[in-house]
Amino acid sequence: MEKSTAKMFLSIFIISSIFWLGAGCFRAVIGNELLQFGTIELKPNIDPIVERTIFDFLAHCSLFSLIAYPISTLSAIGYIMTTEISMKENGWLLMCAILFFMFIPVEAYCLTLDWKLVGLNYWGNWPLEEFQKAFFKRLTALAGLPFIATLCYYTIIIVAIWQPMKNKIEKEI
Repeated sequence: MEKSTAKMFLSIFIISSIFWLGAGCFRAVIGNELLQFGTIELKPNIDPIVERTIFDFLAHCSLFSLIAYPISTLSAIGYIMTTEISMKENGWLLMCAILFFMFIPVEAYCLTLDWKLVGLNYWGNWPLEEFQKAFFKRLTALAGLPFIATLCYYTIIIVAIWQPMKNKIEKEI
């Protein structure tokens, strides 16, 4: 039976991760509207008002990520510290922890790039070229490592549901 603090940390982790991963998915879908199919080049002849609106949506999604990711990370640390589940007997939990914590530096760097987009959107009257530079810097950040991190985050969901490497041998008293 889990302690109530561990359950609380797990609940916070799940809720904040839904917001964080949802914002990432929404950002990918919205950002794709700016790009030509199969490339990382802007579509020609996009109306500047439409382009600015898309950057506004991207900034809102980035704001969700800026808030939800640190909460997810802190609640994951809290859960790992307070849970009674042994990582030695439950390899699935160890796999989830490794996949999540391995990409903290990548996410921290991407959050700084997201902060730049949020700053451009909310503070000042910046030209579209600045938004485009920030968008492409975030899109090409770390040569695709953020995409690999996203695949790992979805793998965590699968591993947590199926729980492979779980020690199923009952302890005899």
